[in-house]
Amino acid sequence: MPPSHSQFMRIRFFDSLDGLRALSILGVIWSHVWYVSGPAYYDTLMKAPVLRNGAFGVSVFFGISGFLITTLLLREQLKHGRISLRDFYIRRTLRIWPLYYATLALYVVLVLALQRGTGRDQIFFHYLPGYLTFTYTWFAGWEASGAIFNFAWSLSVEEQFYLIWAGVLRVLRGALPVILMCLMIGIRAATDIGALGRIVPTDSLAWRMAAGIAVPICLGAILAQMLHSERWFLRIRPLLGQRWSAPLFLFALIASLAPSAHIWEWVRWPAACLLVGACVIREDNGIAWFLRWKPMAYIGIVSYGMYMLNTLVLDCLKPIFNRFGPHHPLLQFPIALAGTVLVAGLSYRFLETPFLRLKERFSQLRPTKSPKLTGAASVPVPQA
Repeated sequence: MPPSHSQFMRIRFFDSLDGLRALSILGVIWSHVWYVSGPAYYDTLMKAPVLRNGAFGVSVFFGISGFLITTLLLREQLKHGRISLRDFYIRRTLRIWPLYYATLALYVVLVLALQRGTGRDQIFFHYLPGYLTFTYTWFAGWEASGAIFNFAWSLSVEEQFYLIWAGVLRVLRGALPVILMCLMIGIRAATDIGALGRIVPTDSLAWRMAAGIAVPICLGAILAQMLHSERWFLRIRPLLGQRWSAPLFLFALIASLAPSAHIWEWVRWPAACLLVGACVIREDNGIAWFLRWKPMAYIGIVSYGMYMLNTLVLDCLKPIFNRFGPHHPLLQFPIALAGTVLVAGLSYRFLETPFLRLKERFSQLRPTKSPKLTGAASVPVPQA
């Protein structure tokens, strides 16, 4: 039988999401390996349906993040009657900032040592204030897609969401947060169809801020609010609460990756968030056996470090590949993946874990025990 709302609210850790995060980071690394292999290989990848869209894994991360953060805040509010903004911002800071700023500091050193006088150093330091303040997307737009440390755009999007959303949920109740998220999605849609460009210049800060709205985060936040409400939970349970729901939406997401037109993003984003919903409503979903497989779960646990450090690993491996091989991205991928998992595992063990333990002190929803410090893929549930 599909779980009841009370059973869903008693779930302590959404274990399937570690595996879902693993699938996401595998797609991102797949895309990175082909990109650094050179234009010839990358152009070949861009002709392959589905496989060319590995970078869509970032959008899946966004959907997971929107759902988890909103769920955490709503359950804190349910248990304590309020949301502690101080504790929330401290928790987010301890999770994101140590590795982020350590990696950025390493990039500063490497750019000064290896890129001086190439022109790329000037671009990097031009955008460094944006990297430091998580406002890179507001000032770079998409014209800097080849800039060093460009992957910081996704962290900027998430930090902007964290900064605003906790305060919104603390002030607004009922359907108002959902309405606000729908409004944000509408603004992003207006940029995609060119309607917003008729009102504000496309090179203005206002347009870049609107174009930087991450629809999957908004959809993840809406999903969390719907599942938190018993009335809406019962309405969507017939669709998302079956054992076949997760396999169905995984297949739908994969199928939506085949077309190349940008408009298909508006199909992929909802499909990704429906997949997240199907994975969290019931623990025994149809792909849980795979998502909870220990290697997948571990990759999901260290996925943040993999995302932050993968480019550095590839930069170290590229000279070796160029000289000794292998030269084809299909053969480079498992080597790059193994190296990235190793480095991310060390980062998680020695850099991130001490801050994650400190982070637990500021949790309003402390579980009776923490099984594995899974980071963002685990949400403690308030006790009845």
